[in-house]
Amino acid sequence: MPLSLDQILPSLQSLGLWTYWIIALFALLEAVVLTGIVVPGTLVVIAGGMLAQRGTLDFFDLAWFVAAGAVIGGEISFRLGRLATGGLGHRRALAGSHHAGRAADLLRRHGAFAMVIGRFLGPLAAFVPFSAALAGMTQRRFSAWNAVSAVPYALILPAFGYASGRALGTLGAAAPRALAVAGAGVVVLAFLWFVMARIRRALPLLAEIAGALRQSLLRKPPVRAVLARFPRLSGFVAARFGTERFLGLTATILVVLFLYVVGVWTESVFDFLGDSDVTTSDNRLANMLFAMRDPHLVAVLGWITDAGGRHGVLPMLAGTGAALLILRRFDLFIGVAIAAIGNQLTVTLLKSFFDRPRSALGYFVETSGSFPSGHAAGSVAVWAMLFYVGWRMRLFSAGVAAIAAVTVAFLIGFSRVYLVEHYLSDVLNGYLVGALWLILGVAWCEWRRDRPRPPPAGPRAWAAAGCLAAALALTTYFAFTTANPLNPPVDPATRIIAQPAGLFEAQPLADSTESLVGVARQRVNLIVTAPDGKALATAMQNAGWLDAPRPGLGRLAAAVFDDVTGRALPDPLVIPTFWDDRPSTLGFAMPASGGSDDQRLHARFWDSRFRTARGETVFVGTVTREDPVEWAIDDDAAGLPNPDVSKVLSRLAADLRESGLKVTTRP
Repeated sequence: MPLSLDQILPSLQSLGLWTYWIIALFALLEAVVLTGIVVPGTLVVIAGGMLAQRGTLDFFDLAWFVAAGAVIGGEISFRLGRLATGGLGHRRALAGSHHAGRAADLLRRHGAFAMVIGRFLGPLAAFVPFSAALAGMTQRRFSAWNAVSAVPYALILPAFGYASGRALGTLGAAAPRALAVAGAGVVVLAFLWFVMARIRRALPLLAEIAGALRQSLLRKPPVRAVLARFPRLSGFVAARFGTERFLGLTATILVVLFLYVVGVWTESVFDFLGDSDVTTSDNRLANMLFAMRDPHLVAVLGWITDAGGRHGVLPMLAGTGAALLILRRFDLFIGVAIAAIGNQLTVTLLKSFFDRPRSALGYFVETSGSFPSGHAAGSVAVWAMLFYVGWRMRLFSAGVAAIAAVTVAFLIGFSRVYLVEHYLSDVLNGYLVGALWLILGVAWCEWRRDRPRPPPAGPRAWAAAGCLAAALALTTYFAFTTANPLNPPVDPATRIIAQPAGLFEAQPLADSTESLVGVARQRVNLIVTAPDGKALATAMQNAGWLDAPRPGLGRLAAAVFDDVTGRALPDPLVIPTFWDDRPSTLGFAMPASGGSDDQRLHARFWDSRFRTARGETVFVGTVTREDPVEWAIDDDAAGLPNPDVSKVLSRLAADLRESGLKVTTRP
């Protein structure tokens, strides 16, 4: 199951001092040839850098742990290469492996320095040490370069995470609606395709390496002595890795995978129940996506979410079930039934148990609980199972089935998060629930696979194809024509307050603003009571402030380029921050007076959702002197007490009062 930073960050943060050891373990596993393909070590190390930026971890302590894990992982890969050398002499997969070929070429061209380069080239971090052993590199030379190569790896990746943590909130808040959401979806989907293709290419070689290691170990005298002493135990273990029957290697892989998913699911539940950062991140992301909602994306993702719901799933299950019964593939029919029925019962029970309310920002009316997402669970348990069945029926290859299953599951989950029908943690947990039942359904099919079955006759094959075509047509029809009831336009609950000046003393409100990832930014230092946002904007413009619409990604990228090259930054450029988990809706800037290094005065406002008895809106705001771009990088530069800001704040309050608004400043 692919993990995202949104899932990794809260999990790591909740571990305390153990976080260093967990990150080191992931760095180690990514450097081991048998696990480096599937373990997201780079992502976890980058997440560690983000936690260092938040102050949860010490940056240089983190670097030491990452370096140690990378060094140990490299040593393991090298020793595995030494062990497997004899058994890999004439193996076909090794000769044709893309990763092994690149690693060998890197060693030929750069010698031992290939260790440093390979650290930053994905799976080559594990294959370069392994290939170095196959090429005959001495242990002393390898160990020296292995240690040297871990240093830049342990510094650069956490540093990238550190910088990303500072800028992530800025980029997220500044993105234009349709481009940002669609672009993020395309990038994540392309990444998933890349990972799937990488795993598919590496599996033959990994299987060959595992076989060579097994043969080499069995030839070791100590191992042979143990096997001779405990024949029953050795026979049991050997049977678990046999390929002749289901209860061999296939069952072993499925059991290990099932236990792993159970562990991850349990951890995700504990994060949801015990870590407030998870729910806070959920709310902040939901508010940001609501603010970035685009009608075209809503239409497209609405079709996708309908295809992933009962309108799309039930016709596909009915058509597939009928086709399998016609073809007398009872093994596959029961496997699909296990995955679909078990998943639905589990989701229903979990929704009832957790009883998490839906977000009020949801586009469609939903009445069931929010945690976990039934659509996300079904996208794995049902849709992925259907693609597995298609592979078993030889409708398409294993690679096509895997990529199609990942694509459908991602799109359905993405649609639920974007439409705010579910929080992100709902969708991720739903994926895990669906994965459990997918594994059980596949296990049944693989167990019954060895039994003989009559080949389908011509008429039965045509009838089955007709059932599948009808099911697909009905799913498409319902996805495009289903008229789901819509939630009424969101009218956030507002409350009446008699004394807006004492808002923060009377109410438990956040005292400062934050970036998207929760880094503290500016302290709220202004409370303004105005008829509405338009009246506040007019008063700010009359006071000499420039209206600053939310910048797009292109404008922000141009500003960063101008800052690096020393050119004058665009004016105004006010990047939104978050208060009460909502991005600022109004931004203003005083006209700039100099070049790119000037500190500029910016004002941001939020609707506090409080009203006076006369219906006036109470806004909270911040006035800060900051560099338009560098404030996102320098934590200490934002929101510090500044005598000049205090004077500007007093003058602005006076100007707003002259416009008829009620203003209170906060020290």
